[in-house]
Amino acid sequence: MNDRRPIEVSFPIEEVNTIAEREAHAKRYYRPVYTMHKWWARRLGSVFRTMLIYALADEDMNVAGLRQATFAENNGLPEVDWDSPDSLWEYYLEDLDFDGKTVLDPFMGGGTTIVESLRMGCNAIGSELNPVAWFVVKKEVEPVNLDELDSAYNKLEEDVGQEIQDYYRTECPHCDEHADAMYYFWVDELPCRNCGENVPLFKDYRLANARSSKDSFYHVVCPDCWNVHTTDDYRTETSCPDCTHEYTPSDAGHVSRGKYTCPHCDEHPEMSIIESVKRFGRAEKSLFAVEYYCPETEKKGYKSVTEFDRELFEAAEEELGEKMDSLPIPTTERYRGSSDRARNHGYERYDQMFNDRQLLCLGKLLDGISQIEDQNVKEFLLLAFSDTTTFNNMFCEYHTSANKIQGMYKRHTITARHTPVENNVWGTDAGAATFSTEFEKMRAGKEFCLNPYEKYVEDGETKQRDGVGKIEGFVTDNPDKIGEPVGDSTDATYNVHLRCGTSEYLPIDDNSVDAVITDPPYFDNVMYSETADFYYVWLKQVLEDEYEHFTADLTPKASEIVSDPAGEDSVDTYRDKDHFVTGLTNVFDQANQKLKEGGIMAFTFHHKETEGWSTVLQSVLDAGFYVTALYPIRGEMRGSTHIHDKANIEYDMIVVCRDREEQPEEVSWRSIEDDIYFRASQEIERLEQSGSRLTQGDIFAVTMGKCLEVFSQHYPSVTHKGGTMSVEKALETIRGIVDEQLMEERVQILGDEMDTLSAIYLTYVLGRGGSISYNALNKDLRTRGIDVAELVREGLLEQEGDSLNVLGPLRRAERIENKRNPLAIDKAHYLRYLFEADKLSQQFGKWTDEGAIAALRRLADIENDDEYANIADYVAERTDTQLEFDDFF
Repeated sequence: MNDRRPIEVSFPIEEVNTIAEREAHAKRYYRPVYTMHKWWARRLGSVFRTMLIYALADEDMNVAGLRQATFAENNGLPEVDWDSPDSLWEYYLEDLDFDGKTVLDPFMGGGTTIVESLRMGCNAIGSELNPVAWFVVKKEVEPVNLDELDSAYNKLEEDVGQEIQDYYRTECPHCDEHADAMYYFWVDELPCRNCGENVPLFKDYRLANARSSKDSFYHVVCPDCWNVHTTDDYRTETSCPDCTHEYTPSDAGHVSRGKYTCPHCDEHPEMSIIESVKRFGRAEKSLFAVEYYCPETEKKGYKSVTEFDRELFEAAEEELGEKMDSLPIPTTERYRGSSDRARNHGYERYDQMFNDRQLLCLGKLLDGISQIEDQNVKEFLLLAFSDTTTFNNMFCEYHTSANKIQGMYKRHTITARHTPVENNVWGTDAGAATFSTEFEKMRAGKEFCLNPYEKYVEDGETKQRDGVGKIEGFVTDNPDKIGEPVGDSTDATYNVHLRCGTSEYLPIDDNSVDAVITDPPYFDNVMYSETADFYYVWLKQVLEDEYEHFTADLTPKASEIVSDPAGEDSVDTYRDKDHFVTGLTNVFDQANQKLKEGGIMAFTFHHKETEGWSTVLQSVLDAGFYVTALYPIRGEMRGSTHIHDKANIEYDMIVVCRDREEQPEEVSWRSIEDDIYFRASQEIERLEQSGSRLTQGDIFAVTMGKCLEVFSQHYPSVTHKGGTMSVEKALETIRGIVDEQLMEERVQILGDEMDTLSAIYLTYVLGRGGSISYNALNKDLRTRGIDVAELVREGLLEQEGDSLNVLGPLRRAERIENKRNPLAIDKAHYLRYLFEADKLSQQFGKWTDEGAIAALRRLADIENDDEYANIADYVAERTDTQLEFDDFF
């Protein structure tokens, strides 16, 4: 085996992305353990499982107890050529055991590295500054007796569940019984600064779609009497059946772009919502509708609120007033941060983010959980409670098209909602994201730990392999105890150390870790501590006497490694770019010290700006690493193969690094630039001819890694123009080199299949959007000896001032018909026009040749449109059939 780890040589990009793309849309069914509690930007288990396999695999790895030497004989698995380890992917579905190798994650976040490491027999060390993440990961890996968990839940339901349910009832419109209230609908009201009348802050008056896709009606709310009724079309005028008021539900609202208008004043003055909040205080909330489920009739529906509904809420208000001081309800002042858009709306404390019924019911529920004697069981129910709060606050909205509640973290910010929806805290037979459903979700996560499986894709179908990697973490506060027996047990040993604190110092032995697999903060994308405070203040009510990490009022901010210029008003927690680079470098330096000789660090990163990437690479290099590989994973841009705008670095990358063992000698940028050009050309040619189905964006990313390796091996001793070549400048230059080489390679390949102008158009024009800068495109094309005017003359582009508009097939059809010598792209466009006009079968022959078919297939890739590929298949098959017919006769 060579000195390089498999991940430094190759990575199964296409194979893992096929699984990852499905997992991303069905996480609860692929790995339920990761849906036990909310955490932001949590990486996919399939990706990290593959990273670990390719970072740790060697001749000594185990599969179901068998050494590598016996794999082929006993398991039908291939021997791995460690110089070219492509066959290692065959082991993805196997129950691997890396026999106690140690993996470190200094930014463990939602715990993907920790969980996946345990599944493959590794010891895992995780460090995390945020107490909420630390607690979530702890419960993800710790075992629990499911019978005892069920028993505690059932007792909790007896003690407080019914009390809570009594506050979520409504009058059933179909029978004489009470129905369960699934959701209550509220609206903010602010006074008009002109006339003083209250204005409901409705954006429009649509409540929900019909539940059945077969029905075409909508549930709407009358602006005059607030009666809930149905209408055939919310975009046209309708009449309220109660008060006969006529209105158009989509146009009747009073809110737009942070301002509201008064319907009571003749001139309908426009006012700032935030300015009115400053003057009048936080908006009042009015209850106007209920979504119900009746167990007796098994009917769901929407109805206007009645006096019963209002009196029930008033009863909750009254009981809260009596018990507020005795219930574990957080009244902590909220942190002033960049992700907080709610403080301007008057939400200064955490208890203000809930209405009185929610506070009462959540307080009762948390009080019941706090009294459970078994600490482990208590913590699992606490975890379910904490996640429940995501959908049980007054920052949730109703998805009117999908007819379901949306949690407060639809984005990575806390945003005030003017039409919030109140969920049922405990839950009914219908509805979602209640305590009962969150308990089931948490329990499913622990069931998965006991009976794990791995999903994969075969022949386009999702299949499942059972028994792949049991998750059982025995956590120790002392990393030196890893490998020692747990208590008097001879079977279990400590295999996890979870540390809550900054990773700029890691109190574990140097040279003790086989691999560092992590996912560092994404520069300025997510303010983790600010968003996690929402959960922390509730968890603190129960955990502050158990763990020192929960004694502070809020989660730590000053040491958090993020860039948050918006927080510069706070001297104590101002975190700029330099703060981010310094902190990240310190953590990477610690990781380097802990790695054994020959070990690698691999991490995922995502950022759309060059600045985000250059800061991370700066930290990697300053910590003594150099880059050995770069791979794209689960790329959101996988449908587009055009990369000339250099935007493809937006999507997720795996960055692989190795210790730079010696200080490099000084070298000029010019002297290594030729090497970078050569590496780029060599790698592109290799990947293009490999037979893999990599997109152009994939090839770009892998090639970038090879070129960065050249620069990073010589860093920081690369001179340029009398100074040192900066990481940011090197990154920009290398991106340009790879882009140029990739374009040239692509044009050459397409030029063999069609005319040069079509090849230029497909390579340089498409994928840049509908409107392109004339000067930018002209600059790009000059290197190919092409003038933009040629594309305009051919009718492929339309000039409008300094911009160029890309013309589609339908707009070009008439002009193409009159061309004497149509290009390959013209023929492909016209074939698409014929398809849209339902004339393809009658007229395709004149427009079909090899160049047109090649252009169609290229269009399918660039536009992510399978219809182009279908047309290509159709005309190619019929052209071949006609040729065979002609040859026969």
